[in-house]
Amino acid sequence: MTRKEKIVLIGAGSLSFGLGAVGNILESKILEGATICLHDIDAENLELAFNASQAAIEKNKLNFELEHTTLRNEALRNATFIINSIEVAPRYPLLDLDFQIPQEFGCKQISGENGGPGGLFHSLRVIPPVLEIC
Repeated sequence: MTRKEKIVLIGAGSLSFGLGAVGNILESKILEGATICLHDIDAENLELAFNASQAAIEKNKLNFELEHTTLRNEALRNATFIINSIEVAPRYPLLDLDFQIPQEFGCKQISGENGGPGGLFHSLRVIPPVLEIC
């Protein structure tokens, strides 16, 4: 890599997304030397994701810099790549409604948050905060 890349993970406090995405980045020889910036509005989970990611970098003696912040503008400054994985709270009660409401009206709702009428409900919730990030 000839220039220093900055990869921002928005929603990194979600430990399944954050740690999985960091793990994928750490396995990439092409991205070696990059700065990975973890961002989330949940400071406690963000700290957990940061500590676990930093431990993986140190244990494996990898050439990555790691940052974390709850401030979106700070995270996005000088970003080369942005990976966005956010959810609107309260996640699970809303996802339950995404399945229940279509079924009440006789619509078959597929499993997953991105298809059928429930997927539309989910998209309508998530699009406004995604546009704020853009």
